[in-house]
Amino acid sequence: MIPVPLDLITIADNRQRREFNPDEIASLMDSIQSKGLFHPIVVRVDNENQSVTLIAGERRLRAIKDLWALGGSFKYNNEPVPEGYIPAVTLGELSPLEIEEAELEENIRRVDLTWQERATANARLAKLRADQAAAKGEEPPTVAAISLEVRGSSEGINQDTTRQEIIVAKHLSNPEVAAAKNVKEAFKILRRQEDVKKNLRLAEHVGKTFSANQHKILLGRFEDHMLNMQVGIFDVILIDPPYGMGADDFGDSGGMITTVHKYDDSFENWLPSITSFARLSYIVAKQQAHLYCFVDIDNFGIAKDIFREAGWTVHRTPIIWHKPNGQRAPWPEHGPQRKYEVILYAMTGKRPTNKLAPDLITYPMDENLGHAAQKPVALYVDLLKRSVRPGDAILDAFCGSGTIFPAAHEVLCTATGIELDPNHYGIAVKRIEGLKK
Repeated sequence: MIPVPLDLITIADNRQRREFNPDEIASLMDSIQSKGLFHPIVVRVDNENQSVTLIAGERRLRAIKDLWALGGSFKYNNEPVPEGYIPAVTLGELSPLEIEEAELEENIRRVDLTWQERATANARLAKLRADQAAAKGEEPPTVAAISLEVRGSSEGINQDTTRQEIIVAKHLSNPEVAAAKNVKEAFKILRRQEDVKKNLRLAEHVGKTFSANQHKILLGRFEDHMLNMQVGIFDVILIDPPYGMGADDFGDSGGMITTVHKYDDSFENWLPSITSFARLSYIVAKQQAHLYCFVDIDNFGIAKDIFREAGWTVHRTPIIWHKPNGQRAPWPEHGPQRKYEVILYAMTGKRPTNKLAPDLITYPMDENLGHAAQKPVALYVDLLKRSVRPGDAILDAFCGSGTIFPAAHEVLCTATGIELDPNHYGIAVKRIEGLKK
């Protein structure tokens, strides 16, 4: 320890600007004057340039400056300190843990750190505090305690950012993580990469036992079957119910299509059906689940309200499916030809998606197997890949010709389908049998 003249000590310009509460500085000054200084400040001495730079202890330095200015005095180790001086230690006088703390004190308080440097420094501080606690036989500090030390707050975004820094700092050798614009973006990249790895491991595990025998199709009304299902068993629900737009009156669009809607597609039939389904689907869905529901554009707002009242969190706007080879023409003599359909998207809990996918997707129609509203397999695969992980359970309560089965099979998920029409049920059964082969 050496006494250093106050007027020789400089504070680096790039140290983080901090607010020092005058009352706290005054209280510290009184304590130093009455009880003495317990810990000297830490400095770096540059003999060549005859300079002394503060590394740690700015609050003590300020309090002692005020004390001398007011004509006070104090002791260190029961020895009076000469007026205008302050006890200091250099880095060479410290233990390894003390040197680490001093270096971090210098780095963490800088304002010109990149987010990568700050994350590294705060992660080092967390490890240092854990090592210091271990040396004393104490419990390691919490993230909240580290956040309070480096940010002055352990609440909300401050603790979240500190936690993300500590995690991300371990992965800065990852080029994609290190190239992120900020720690929040880096954390998202890291989490996405970890999800991909988890999905690959899960796919490998599920693939060893997965087979088409795990798919199931039920004949009859969806209410009858769903009322007997267990609560909270489906990860994703994907349905293409009647639209309630009178499609059964459209005919063959002036000879342009070969299949027509033979089921009751009246609004009067759709409204109680979709209301009942919304309630039942919320019951059989897991606490963290996604739902995709095809709906007519005129009824989209009504469907949003229905699913919200049932408990689902509904996305404000629809997903749009563009079908370039769609031929439906409600007004064949007057146009226009319908080339798109809308999909309602909702969730329970806060289940994250696997990727940030667009709300406009384009897939052509598949070869028709005998259902007027048959959807392409690729479209279903696209929707499922946004939400599922291998081994997840999927429900399609209006499965028609069974598009859900090859789609679910491709993403290694088990599908349960319900179909009212015996003819369409038979087509779906053939699809499952084809998957078994």
